[in-house]
Amino acid sequence: MLAFLIKNVIKGGFFSHFNFLRSAKSIAVWNNVIFLDETWLNANHTVGKIWTDDTPHSSTKVPSGKGERLIICHAGSMKRFVPNCLLAFKSKKTVEYHEEMNFVKFKEWFCTLLTNLNEPSTIIMDNAPYHSVQISKPPTSSSKKADIVKWLNDNNIVADMSMLKVELLHLVAINKPARPKYVLDEMAKEDGHNVMRLPPYHCQYNAIELIWAQIKGYAARKNTSPPFTANKMLSLLQEACDSFTAANWEIVVLRAKNLIFADWDRDIHIDAVIDNQIIINTGDSTDDDEGDDDDADHEISISASDDEYVPS
Repeated sequence: MLAFLIKNVIKGGFFSHFNFLRSAKSIAVWNNVIFLDETWLNANHTVGKIWTDDTPHSSTKVPSGKGERLIICHAGSMKRFVPNCLLAFKSKKTVEYHEEMNFVKFKEWFCTLLTNLNEPSTIIMDNAPYHSVQISKPPTSSSKKADIVKWLNDNNIVADMSMLKVELLHLVAINKPARPKYVLDEMAKEDGHNVMRLPPYHCQYNAIELIWAQIKGYAARKNTSPPFTANKMLSLLQEACDSFTAANWEIVVLRAKNLIFADWDRDIHIDAVIDNQIIINTGDSTDDDEGDDDDADHEISISASDDEYVPS
């Protein structure tokens, strides 16, 4: 069991998970936690099944297919959606919706968000590429040699093209920041806000995800008659956002908060389990003398809660 836990901690990227939970636990005022995210809404989005008597009056003539699509971005807190921050635009492609949002567009929206935050806030968002553009991103082994030299010189590190690439990459490794600096994080910091990034694959900590589900449900129930267009869906989207109160938001924010606290308590329990189990491999000896061959492969398990150990 211990080996399984350690293996999953190392391979599963759980350190970012722990760091997020620790930071979230330290939030003092949850009223000022801002959750942001992007989603989509199709023009032909409506309820899947409805009661009908098959008369023209009671039947919904929804066109086949999904129709035009809206790409949506918004943010909110226990105080409702942040005012003047709804971004929605028509999709021009049929690919995954994240591919239609880029850094320039998102940065412009993010500036609007910061302008409409009246108090110092904690902003929670995921690690989408357009959220995570770095300031002076360090080059990698796939970078061209000239780009590596330029990065080093820009950071006041002596380097030139006469050096081997492996030497240049070593200089990068020993001089790059311990943590990346993100453009959006620094923008928020200048305005007195703090950005927290969700660990990968943990959207359950983002309260706005549940709001999106309710928004889409509202729009589907209202989208019962022609025209089935993106413009009409945009109107329904605005109407849905306006209808959500602070009470609606409080429910989902408290749910996310309670989930974060519960997962932190779970990880504390796992940590206690790991701490109380120690594995000593007696086959690894630092003595110059060779040990008894019969004992060389023995592994001894010791539990901090036991008074005795049992060779395995």
